[in-house]
Amino acid sequence: MGSNASHMIDEVMIEEYVELTYLKKAEIQYIWKYFYAMNTDAVSRDCCCFLPVAHLEELLPQLKVNPFVDRLYDVFFPRRGRNGEIYFSFEDMLDMCSALSPECPDKVKAMWAFRVFDFNNDNYIDEEDLTMIIDRLTQKKQLTYDEKEKIIKIILKEVDLGKSGKISSREFVHAVTKMPDFATCFQLKV
Repeated sequence: MGSNASHMIDEVMIEEYVELTYLKKAEIQYIWKYFYAMNTDAVSRDCCCFLPVAHLEELLPQLKVNPFVDRLYDVFFPRRGRNGEIYFSFEDMLDMCSALSPECPDKVKAMWAFRVFDFNNDNYIDEEDLTMIIDRLTQKKQLTYDEKEKIIKIILKEVDLGKSGKISSREFVHAVTKMPDFATCFQLKV
């Protein structure tokens, strides 16, 4: 890409992105095509520009129904405008698509998932985080407080190997990489 901003992505850059991500050349070209189409004027002027995240859901409509979409944006797109609007670059998009790619190794995917589920950003998944995860998965209406507490205690008993009352990234990765459905549930196909 460099200073040659156009509707085509530079072949050398594609090869670099293939080396740096878990994406294939065709996937990178597809993502570039849509990134460019989101705002041809801005991207033509500066291929490293930042676009509002509202455009992204046209490319990846599955994000609209993901109960953790705001957390995905927080983790992968940390830039905010004055009005709180979220912005992302082409490379931010590649990072997210790479981490959620079926080709991403389970341990790497699990580390990204840990960051998404760590709502309070304290580098642990604690009872507060687990409650938020349960609420989002059940859409806040199906479980009583006691039912949630029981689930949280069971999760902590099984995953919190250090018995600290919270789950470290290491414990989380250890647990979820043993779950056969984890990799297919934490993915986004481009």
